[in-house]
Amino acid sequence: MLDSLAIAIGMVHIAAAIALLNGVTTTFGQAKIAAQAIESIARQPEAADSIRTAMFIGLALAETSGIYGLLIAIIMLFANPLVGTLVKLIESTL
Repeated sequence: MLDSLAIAIGMVHIAAAIALLNGVTTTFGQAKIAAQAIESIARQPEAADSIRTAMFIGLALAETSGIYGLLIAIIMLFANPLVGTLVKLIESTL
C-alpha cells in the first residue's frame, strides 16, 4: 500500500511540473506578441494606439494562462484531495 502512495505522490509531482511548463510557453508567447506589436507599430505609426491596446489585451490573456498553470500546480502539490483520500485508505488498512 505504501508503494501506491509513493507512486501517487510521484505522479502528482510530475503533473505539477507539466503544469509549470505552461509558464515557459507563456514567456515565449508574450515575447512573440510584443515583437509583432513593435513590428506593426514600426510599419504603421499612425495605428500605434490601437496596436498597443490589442497588445496589452493579448499580454494579459497570455499572463493569465501562466498564472492558471501555477495555480493548478500549487493545488496539486498542497491541496490535492486524492492524495489525502489515499492516505486515509492506507491508514485504515494498517
